[in-house]
Amino acid sequence: MVTIVKDKELIFETENYDVILVGTSTYNMLTGGFQSKMRFKYPYIQSGNDKTNYGDCRKLGKRLTFYNKKPTISLMYICGYPTSRIVNIDYEALKNCLLSANAEFKGKKVASTIIGSSIFDGNGDKEKCLEIIKECTPNLDITLYDYVQKKRKDEMNKYFLYIRSFWKDKEKYKELLETREDYLKSQFLN
Repeated sequence: MVTIVKDKELIFETENYDVILVGTSTYNMLTGGFQSKMRFKYPYIQSGNDKTNYGDCRKLGKRLTFYNKKPTISLMYICGYPTSRIVNIDYEALKNCLLSANAEFKGKKVASTIIGSSIFDGNGDKEKCLEIIKECTPNLDITLYDYVQKKRKDEMNKYFLYIRSFWKDKEKYKELLETREDYLKSQFLN
């Protein structure tokens, strides 16, 4: 069963699930989107990913799963180096990853973004990715979070503009400036 949650970020809900599926590239976990936030929230996945061969196309269609803590996190290698300029998702790799996850995590409460559709994990066609997810995960109770993923820099700039909007209210402006590091850590997990 597939449930879709609109306009809410998964990063703040990960502890509510048994398994988190993370679409990523064969190169690295970039500095934006869900993948980036996951690597800051769960640093051990970045360490594990760094032990794989950088840019190795043999990783396509395979998963790297971390069982040591709750939630179980499974990195799904579904694209080459992601870019906003081209579609570089490997739809067959997405299918292979989802089919193996479907078999392994049957009966578990699973969550993910709409894997493969953001600029950070392949820039694929959202409807096609959603169709593949539904087709390949009949045994999963999966919740998909559908929201616009942004570059980390863009998210931080938006917050700084918010702070600046209070420049006439000196007390509020000072308060926001003083607490910005705590806020950024809670929002961006840096």
